[in-house]
This record gives sequence, structure tokens and C-alpha cells, in this order.
Amino acid sequence: MHQNEPKQAAEYLRQVIPMLSRQKLPPTPINYAVFYSYLSGNSQALNSIIDDFFNQKKPLNLAIMLELYEKYVNGTDTIEQQDKIQLALEKILTETSDEVQQISCNAQNFDDSISKHADTLLETPDTEATSLVLQQVLQDTRDMVRNNLDMQTRMQETNNEISRVRAELESVKAIAEKDALTGLKNRGFFDKTIDDIVYSDKQKNASLIIFDIDHFKRINDSFGHLVGDRVIRYVSALLLQIIGKNEHIARFGGEEFAILLANTNKDELTSLCNKVRIAMGNSKLQRKDSGETIGKVTLSAGITCLKSDDSVDSFIERADKALYEAKETGRNKIIYME
Repeated sequence: MHQNEPKQAAEYLRQVIPMLSRQKLPPTPINYAVFYSYLSGNSQALNSIIDDFFNQKKPLNLAIMLELYEKYVNGTDTIEQQDKIQLALEKILTETSDEVQQISCNAQNFDDSISKHADTLLETPDTEATSLVLQQVLQDTRDMVRNNLDMQTRMQETNNEISRVRAELESVKAIAEKDALTGLKNRGFFDKTIDDIVYSDKQKNASLIIFDIDHFKRINDSFGHLVGDRVIRYVSALLLQIIGKNEHIARFGGEEFAILLANTNKDELTSLCNKVRIAMGNSKLQRKDSGETIGKVTLSAGITCLKSDDSVDSFIERADKALYEAKETGRNKIIYME
């Protein structure tokens, strides 16, 4: 995210490691990115908050670091890109408006000129004078054609610029909707999508699945947060593989994943979730660095279908209750709640 010179970046790295050690924080990408941004002075607001923690000798825990990352680091480039796109769009609109106005003005001037020449031709019987007027008409016509060609060139350039800005906008939108760790859709995208589904008159046959990694805290405590992050990414890949890339799969928060599906009944949902659950239970996860086995990692899930009187909160709450029941009654299971 930051385009620093290699020498400067290396200096930041040298300073970040002791900072992480003093705060007893693991060297995860998120923790590193927060302190890197702090050292580079990328966000004055971030620096002010961290300085307050340092001055008051308060510890920075993982939850605080994640909050700082999401608020001051992860979205910075997206916001800057959005601002640039906004300025580009304003520039295009202004230039287009000016060009349209110029076309209108040129057309009016040409019309006035032709009308004046026509009146002159009607009033003069002189052949030589008539010839001069016709020559002027031809010259005005050539000027008008040349102006139109110039305007066409400028309009084509504007169209090219619009296409470029549209592509940038799509790119920024994709980044803004993506979870940084997993590459899945993020919570913001999920919130917007479920809101659209619940309050749409057309789509009332939707269903919601919430998956959770069982005993995830134990994984973090036993193997560290870097391994925990890899497990989350593994589950993400499994969901994409079994459920499909074209479905609405989002990281709901922490080790939870939410999936919105359409036109799927209870039996189909349960079967699909069990495929994911069994595949995860059969996976043999090992640490890449040491080959040490992580042990069996399982998933639980809560499922529900949208009701005609549901709000977004009631829809999510029902799936969440189903998930809670699955975890309270033994984990590694799927619960459907009417």
C-alpha cells in the first residue's frame, strides 16, 4: 500500500519488530501494517491514537490493532482513489458541458451566417457580388466542418476518459467490497446485499448460512495467530470450491462466514453445508514451516430461510441462534431453524 524507497522501507522494518515485541504482539500482516503506517506518518489520526497508548503506557491488544487497521490503514488507499475518481468525473462533466455548449454556439453562428448570406443573395443582382457571397458560404461551411471534426476528436477523448474512470471505479468498488485476509466479500458488502434481498419485492426465497470454525481460540492459543489466519483462508477456499464463486460468500467477522443463497430448499441447504463440514473434517492441516499437524479442524453452521415478515435483524438472528445451538450441542454439526 505504501510506495517507499527500499532503504526507507527496510528502516521501518527494523523499527517495527521491536515495537511489536514491546507490545507483545505477533508479527502478523495486520499488526505490521498498522505500525508501518504509524512510522511512515501516513495517517495523523492513527499516529495520535497510538501515541496516546504509548504515553499512557497502555497495551495494544489484537482487537485494538484490528480496529486501527480497518479504520486507518485498510481503507486509506480506497478513499484516496475514490477522491481522485470523483475529481476526474467532475472534470469530465465540466468539459463535456463546455463542449456541448460550444457545439450549440457554433451551430447557431453557422445558422445565422447562412441566413445572412441568403438574404444578401436575394437582394443583389450583381453576379460578381453573388460569387463572393457563395465563396463566403463555402468558407463558412469548411470552418463548420473543421470545427465539427475537432469537436468529434475531443468527444472521443472524453469517451476514452469516461471508460478509464469507469474501469477505475469498478476496481475501487471491488477492493472496497473485499475482505483483506480471505479475498471473500467483506461485512460491508454482506450488509448491503442482505438489506437488498430482505427488502426486495422480487426475491423472497433466499436463505442464509452462517459457518463458524469450532474451537478457533484454541488454534490461535496453541499455534499462534499466523496459523489461525491460514486456517481462516483455508476455510474460505473450501467454501468457494464447494459452494461456488458466483454465490454471495462473505467473511462475517473473525472466524465466521455468511452465505446468502437463492432458490434453495431446506434439504438442499443441509446437504450443501454437510459437504463443506465433512470436507473440512477430513482435511489434514499442517504447519508449512515445521510440518507439525494442527489436528482436526471442524465447522458448525446455522441455516434459515427468509420469511415474508423478516427484517434483516430477525433473519440474521435466526441463523445465529441455529449456529449457537449447533455449537452448544456438540459442534461439528448443522442446525436448520424455521
